[in-house]
Amino acid sequence: MLDTSSTTSTQVEATDTGPGAEDDTAQNAPTTSSSTSSTMAPESTTTAPQSGQGAELTDSARVSTIGLGPVYVGDTIELVAEKIGVELEAIPDVAGDETCRYHTAPGGPPGVSFVVTYGRVSRVDIESPSIITTRSGAGIGSTREDIIGLFGDKIVVSSNGATGGEDLTYVPVDDKDANLRIVFETNAEGVVVRFRTGQLPEVEYDGC
Repeated sequence: MLDTSSTTSTQVEATDTGPGAEDDTAQNAPTTSSSTSSTMAPESTTTAPQSGQGAELTDSARVSTIGLGPVYVGDTIELVAEKIGVELEAIPDVAGDETCRYHTAPGGPPGVSFVVTYGRVSRVDIESPSIITTRSGAGIGSTREDIIGLFGDKIVVSSNGATGGEDLTYVPVDDKDANLRIVFETNAEGVVVRFRTGQLPEVEYDGC
């Protein structure tokens, strides 16, 4: 696995955290241990999907630090199937094995993929043409200024050589979410072209 973020990062200070700045850190979220690594399957507990997100995965699902809609980081693929009514399928011709592989939800919203490590969801990627956003409305097409305006000093900025822009990483302040991140990737113009949510270290990797 490769880490595309720069080895040096800077904390962005902003006095206006904006309305909904805490919306992307879920309340009553399952605890993910900070000791989890890519070589061990994480322990997981789950709670009911958040109000308004429904039992199935659709374009109306929202991204938070704990996952996408009813699908939580740490859920087994069997539990995901129970929640959304369809089994995740491994993406063919994409590198990976049983320790780490990309999956999609057949019939689910376009542009959404799941990184499954050791049988559990460790990360969710959102790419074009997805219209899915975070609970506070951040998503593809948002600008660097939008992201920092929403989340203020919870954003850590690092360079992204693949896009020619930056990684804007949302770092939760609650101890229970210490192992979780949302990473917004921008292009050279400072526009978000894709984003992901998940647990460390997988959320920082460039694929499997």
